[in-house]
Amino acid sequence: MAVNKGPWLKNLDGAGQPLVMPGLVQAGSTQEIKRGEICVFDETSGYFEPVDAAGDYQYSLAIAAEEQKSDDSARYMNFYMPREGDVFEMELSAAAAVALGDALILVASESQELTRDVDGAGVAMSVGTDNYPQTGTTLISKSHVQFVVNRAYSYWYQNVLQVNLKRVITLTAAYTCKLGDCGAILNNFGASGAVAVTAPNAIVPRGWNIRMVCGAAQAFSFDPKPDTAKIIIAGAAQAAGMYASITDEGDFMNLVWDGTNWIADLSISGADGDISIES
Repeated sequence: MAVNKGPWLKNLDGAGQPLVMPGLVQAGSTQEIKRGEICVFDETSGYFEPVDAAGDYQYSLAIAAEEQKSDDSARYMNFYMPREGDVFEMELSAAAAVALGDALILVASESQELTRDVDGAGVAMSVGTDNYPQTGTTLISKSHVQFVVNRAYSYWYQNVLQVNLKRVITLTAAYTCKLGDCGAILNNFGASGAVAVTAPNAIVPRGWNIRMVCGAAQAFSFDPKPDTAKIIIAGAAQAAGMYASITDEGDFMNLVWDGTNWIADLSISGADGDISIES
C-alpha cells in the first residue's frame, strides 16, 4: 500500500537537494500516483506509471515527488530523478539483515517496496549502515532499507545524460527509433518474421548510434532516414534510401550517423551475402 512518503534522504557526494524534474502522467482517474512510488517511463504510452501498473517496462526509473490524485488531469508532475549518490529509503518486502552493497530488486505488485536479492543484479544497492552493531558481528534485521539506484536503470541517465549505458530492446515487429535510443542494442530474439528498424524521423546529432544483433533466423533490417541518407559499408556508399538487412543468428550491425550518412560496422557469421542491400 502506497504511503505517500518522500523517500529522498541525502546525497553521498554532498548535494544538498534532490534532483526534481517534470514527467508526464495520465489523468488521475486512469492512474493515481502516490508520492514516493517507484515509477517507470512507459515508452509506448509516453507516461510515467507506478512499476506495479506498467505491463511491460525496461526499468527506466524515477520516483514520484508529489501525488497525482483521482480528480487530477493529465499533466507534468515532479519526479525525483535518481543520480549517483542519491540515497532513498523504502520498505523491504520482508525484514532482513541487509548488508552494505546488497542488491535490491523491484516487487512486481508493489511500487513502494524492494526485495533483498544478495546474488542478483539489482536495480538498487543498499548503502545504509544503521543496522551494523557497535560490538559483535550480527547485523540487525530491518524492515526498511536505504539505497542508491543503479544508474543503468535511472531515467535520468538513460534518457537525459545517456552516459555509457547499453539499453537492450527486443523487437518482434517494426520499430522506429527514438532519439533516446542512442547507444541501444536492438535484437530480434523470438521474432517469427522479418523485423524492420527505421532511423529516427528527426534530426539526430552526429555520433548517434545503435547496434542491431540478429538473434533469430529472420531478416533484421535498417531503413536510413532521411531518404537522402546512404549506408556506408566497407567504405562504399550504397544508393540513397537503400536499407541493410542481416539474416543469420549472430550477425550484427553497428550504425553511426556522421551528419550526412550512416556508417555501418558489420560482423557476419558466413559469406558476404549474409548482408543484403535492398530498396
